[in-house]
Amino acid sequence: MRALIEANEKYRGVTLMRADWDVVAEDVIVKQYAVPRRSTLIMFRKGKEVGRVIARTDEVSIGALFEAAVAD
Repeated sequence: MRALIEANEKYRGVTLMRADWDVVAEDVIVKQYAVPRRSTLIMFRKGKEVGRVIARTDEVSIGALFEAAVAD
């Protein structure tokens, strides 16, 4: 993911938050956003969810999330 961000200047303004599933699996925010498992990426724009990928690591899927975050 770091290479994707570094390769695209428009993604550099996206804030990333990483959560350790073993620590937060029972947390209220996991339930609120219905995070089904580890390896879940959720993208927000202006406080609203704009997309998610689950158990995907390919650049196309993750790139689509970043595009949703920076869309006008």
